[in-house]
Amino acid sequence: MDIFALGALGEILGSLGVFISLIYLSIQVRQQTLQYKKMEHDNRVAVMHASAIALRENRKAVYQDREFATIYNTGLSAPEELTEVEYLRFRILMQNVLDGLWDVHSQTALSDTSPEIWTTLGEKAIERMIATPGGRKVWAQMASAYPEAFRKAVDQTLSTNDSDQSGPTSASRSSA
Repeated sequence: MDIFALGALGEILGSLGVFISLIYLSIQVRQQTLQYKKMEHDNRVAVMHASAIALRENRKAVYQDREFATIYNTGLSAPEELTEVEYLRFRILMQNVLDGLWDVHSQTALSDTSPEIWTTLGEKAIERMIATPGGRKVWAQMASAYPEAFRKAVDQTLSTNDSDQSGPTSASRSSA
């Protein structure tokens, strides 16, 4: 075998090595991409789960304490009838609700989480709690503490609720 044949064989082997390396790298990139997508999905699920737990904890505070249930119910329908301390307790609960809704809104806006989650969880909670006289009072006081996109989403839902003649009554909205 002469030097030219050895050179050609070296180039073939070198090309084969590059080709095998490219296949190996593409497999590695694909595996890392799949792993990243799974990790991202798991993180979104964990955040949504944490938001749902926070909202359930707020409900738990209402149903486990008769006095607090009365404060909550009165706060939704007639916040002016609450004492200063009772209103403080009501406002803090509603802020917790708003924080949970903001979390859900953020997750659906910033990730590929289904917008249906915001529609079924967020908008319905706004219709039941924030669209009440007490909820609107708290929202008017606290709205500036939230990002503009969330404020617009809440305001849009409130506006839609106002114009919906067949919407929920105040009695059905008072459920947590």
